[in-house]
Amino acid sequence: MKQDLSNIIHQIVLDIDNTIEGTFDDVLNRTNVCKTKWIRKGKKVTDSDGNEYVVADFVTDEWIVAVPVNVSAPPLEGIITIGVPYFITGTPISANREWTIVTNDVTAKTPIVWYLDFIRFKEFGRESTIEFESDLRIFFLDETDVRNYYTQDHRDNVVKPMTELVHGFIDSVERNRVFKRIEDFEILTFSRFGVEKENGMFQSILDADLSGVELRLMLVKYKENCKC
Repeated sequence: MKQDLSNIIHQIVLDIDNTIEGTFDDVLNRTNVCKTKWIRKGKKVTDSDGNEYVVADFVTDEWIVAVPVNVSAPPLEGIITIGVPYFITGTPISANREWTIVTNDVTAKTPIVWYLDFIRFKEFGRESTIEFESDLRIFFLDETDVRNYYTQDHRDNVVKPMTELVHGFIDSVERNRVFKRIEDFEILTFSRFGVEKENGMFQSILDADLSGVELRLMLVKYKENCKC
């Protein structure tokens, strides 16, 4: 069931709604939006025709300034697609190896959703409508500037967008009726992702400067041949 659970978590990630809607303001030369989700400066977004744009500036849940990669592309508006998170699973060593060898371009494999192997897994008998429940630890990570960012910079530029991505993950679970509604969950924030050594130094778990949040929750899945 271990591999099956990894596939289930991956599918939840793939089902995250990574679109927003925008209207271009000709006067202010920006795209007005109601949600920015996990948009960040320097990241690419696309419009419904597949045109790519680089986010130059934005104000959370208000507006975006986006520069088209192709100068002939129209101003950004309509349905806007944000990059799909890169999913990895496994132990720190195996996850780091997979994430490192896939490409040298960090922007192409961030943000990251890393599902740490399940901590507790419980299956249910034939008479139960529940297939399983499992305690999950999932990390939502993106690039950070460890040299120039102060703690508040990390939180504003990485932790907040990754918290929005967590809520996208929760919404993805809630939309799928094979899962029990989530009653509560825990979000842990950190300024830089890694572990502390005995001498007090900080060591990154993945080979990049990352920051973000950790999500802890219990996922309960119903048996799909049951009317729950």
